[in-house]
Amino acid sequence: MASAKQDIQQKSRSLLIEATITAIAEFGLSQLTLAKISSIAGLTAGTVNFHFDSKEALLLETLNFVSEEFDQSLASALKKSGADPAKRLEGIINASFDPEITEHRKVAVWHAFDSESHTRKDYQSICGNRDRKNFKLLLNLCEQIIAEGNKGEEINARAIANAVTGLTDELWKEILFEGEDYDREDAKQICMSFLASVFPWGFDMPIEAAENTAVSVGAISIIKANDKNLNAAAKLFDLYRQFYEERPDLTLARNFLQKRIQEKSSVIYLAVDSDKRAIGFMQLYPLFCSVAATPIWVLYDLYVEPFSRRQGVGKLLMNQARKLAKSNGASRIDLETAVDNINAQALYESLGYEKEVEFFKYSLLLDDH
Repeated sequence: MASAKQDIQQKSRSLLIEATITAIAEFGLSQLTLAKISSIAGLTAGTVNFHFDSKEALLLETLNFVSEEFDQSLASALKKSGADPAKRLEGIINASFDPEITEHRKVAVWHAFDSESHTRKDYQSICGNRDRKNFKLLLNLCEQIIAEGNKGEEINARAIANAVTGLTDELWKEILFEGEDYDREDAKQICMSFLASVFPWGFDMPIEAAENTAVSVGAISIIKANDKNLNAAAKLFDLYRQFYEERPDLTLARNFLQKRIQEKSSVIYLAVDSDKRAIGFMQLYPLFCSVAATPIWVLYDLYVEPFSRRQGVGKLLMNQARKLAKSNGASRIDLETAVDNINAQALYESLGYEKEVEFFKYSLLLDDH
């Protein structure tokens, strides 16, 4: 009898914590009330008071819950990783973007409490201790990896550990803003790309592998162009140039793309249908923004065969461009289109692109070109 009663009480506590997580994500801490929590939980205010003396006690228990859940996930990942420091660091990245841990509501809870932890001693004892413990672990692993590569005089372990922490925090903010549609595998790839850049002896660069892998949605796949599919890419590129009133010239189109591929001066993607026909084409160029001091990408060419339009092909290509830019640490993607290309403008704006209204675009045509 006592055991059954304890089970009921435990279920009620768990229900209240889940409801608090939902309420924080919906209302934030400042507008949170016990009435809102009890309403979401489907329990009376008296039930809340029975289990928790105050709202603050319930909030601290909720913070303890998500903190312990993260710690358990991290401990499990480290156990599976073994003793190798690079594997353990990769395990930390995997645990940091576990879909269960980074559920949108729980990320909202972390951000809400983190803003409070700077001024509240009780919150700081939970958030602060956890952050210090995890940073110490991260720093130790960076030191071991640097020692293995004999790079102690060239690389500062604390700087790298801080960079990984900052990168993870920024990606968690993206989860907060984008919700459950956020691509957590892409977030992992960004982190692993950074680690491969600073620790090339310890990690393989995942970007190239990801670019060469077909991304399939339904009957359409997005693949990276190379020498094997150069002819198909050139055909679409030639049609694209004709759309902008250039004369047909398949040889020019092929030679231009072949040089871009050989020099790796651009990245080209093809949309391929179920019959292996190339039906869409996109080309991006890497550049830098001096003001932001960051890399950017210019999406210069985008073309979909007329018979394949209104099937989401352009959107798939544009999403691949975004994935490429994020994996390379770019701060933005720039593009241009004709003022009367209404369909393309609608696509861009639906994907979050904003029309530039503060700057004029100038071009200088050179006579000897």
